[in-house]
Amino acid sequence: MRHMIVRLGCLLAMGALSCIAQAETFSDKPFAPSTVPAGANCVQLKVVKPRGEHDLRKAMDNAKAKNKFLLIQYGRENCTNCQKVWNMLGNGSIPLPEDFLYADVSVDDPETRAIFEETFSVTDAGRYYPFLVVMGPDGSQLAFRSGLGTPEEYNAMMRTARDDYNAWQP
Repeated sequence: MRHMIVRLGCLLAMGALSCIAQAETFSDKPFAPSTVPAGANCVQLKVVKPRGEHDLRKAMDNAKAKNKFLLIQYGRENCTNCQKVWNMLGNGSIPLPEDFLYADVSVDDPETRAIFEETFSVTDAGRYYPFLVVMGPDGSQLAFRSGLGTPEEYNAMMRTARDDYNAWQP
């Protein structure tokens, strides 16, 4: 019994250290509030928001340093589609793979907008938020999607981006 208690204590301590280490990867930068009011037909949902880095430059640098992929959600706080994607990520419908990091960044932050526009290309209609980009460990844009999709579509986008990236690596 004593052995189990000691072991449980060690596991709890390791978990706490893991949480502390994970917390250090996120900045204190807040998600910029919407500068455009929600439209009359926009339903505002209760959001189960996943934990994500709000500093796009930091998230990109961190993904490169850790040799991980980065899923970037670029949107607006009062956008119904953005809220739905946050809920899918927050409730586990879109599980973030272990080799991915997540950046939750606001189109209404001028610094974020400048970095996003200089780094990534909107390749489809790109008229509806959120924009979701998968960035490779080398900083390359691997996938892009705009507007609301299904969990299956987002999961397939991440899986395909990873598979395609790995297929081209020596």
